[in-house]
Amino acid sequence: MVDGDALRQRFRDAVVESSSLPPANRLIMYDACDAHEVSEPLGGRYRKRLDARRGNKPKKSDDQRDVCTPFNPAAFNFTKISNQREILARLPEYNVLTNRFPLFPGHMLLTAKALVPQQLSATHLSAIAPLVSHCGFSAYFNSWCASASVNHFHCHLIDELPPVAQLRLVTGPHVLGEPTLRPAEYSGSCYVFGASQLGLVGRVVAAMQAENQPHNLLFTPLHIYVWPKPLQRPARSFELYPETVGGPELLGSFTVYTEGDYAALSAAAAEELVRINTAPLPKRLLSGGDVLSSEESDDASDEGMPPLKQQRTFGRKAAVRTCQSLDSVSLVNFLRSGSGLEAFSGPLPLAMSKSQMNLSGPLEVGS
Repeated sequence: MVDGDALRQRFRDAVVESSSLPPANRLIMYDACDAHEVSEPLGGRYRKRLDARRGNKPKKSDDQRDVCTPFNPAAFNFTKISNQREILARLPEYNVLTNRFPLFPGHMLLTAKALVPQQLSATHLSAIAPLVSHCGFSAYFNSWCASASVNHFHCHLIDELPPVAQLRLVTGPHVLGEPTLRPAEYSGSCYVFGASQLGLVGRVVAAMQAENQPHNLLFTPLHIYVWPKPLQRPARSFELYPETVGGPELLGSFTVYTEGDYAALSAAAAEELVRINTAPLPKRLLSGGDVLSSEESDDASDEGMPPLKQQRTFGRKAAVRTCQSLDSVSLVNFLRSGSGLEAFSGPLPLAMSKSQMNLSGPLEVGS
């Protein structure tokens, strides 16, 4: 078993070791938050970063068409890494790898050992949420067609509560008859679920997969943020920002590689980019808020989740209270202190229970 502090130390050790090696041999090319990073707030809800080093990362394929594209064993996958020392920690079904081109503090990858595509399933959801709650990290997921560059299941672990997760949360729409939240004064389509609503998140993801709707997700110890996206990147987006708007940008962090792009990126542009690069959930999840496929409630396989086919109705809708972001910030800081959850006295939004947050499997430190 390894806790968040042990994982952070492994990351720091890899950064120090890599700094003395030639680029081809580095486990991590650089520390995203070192003295070379230029960063500033952007309109109170976002930040912009200038880091030319990230511009050397290989570009992803631009021919992605189907969110549920099958796994291709001939293409690169994370079992083909050239240096086994990139593995910082081992879970029974996953590895934690270095991210050679980090964007966030402590930026690592959680990768499946199984050869399965970049599709969220119930199995993956029930692995990510306990890991995040146990270690005090956040995690984000990019689906295929939504900024993922490798079609082998992975999500990004970051040692930060990103800007969007520090926004105040207010009452959102009902989704499949259940209450949700949304970030206050946020220009894009973002649906926020309590960590106790993991099953509902799985059904929402299944519906987006069935509709071929790209999506990004953020996992924090308290909440899961879901951003449905348009299938095609709007042409206007290229005029405002040189990169694809994916998980990092929707989390609130915009990274560019030239001083000209950095100077040109404004708060108004960030607001527009978030708005035009997100989209509502499929209407059948929102209209009336009471329909749910019986098949969709079944456990999902590692190949993705089943589509909506039949309907059933829920009973009375539950109420949800508005949550202040201080709850999330306080809890993340508390988790990082190494204290037990039993001692935590802060509020846990959306019926989150301490027993639900104490789920964690064995995690071995990589060698």
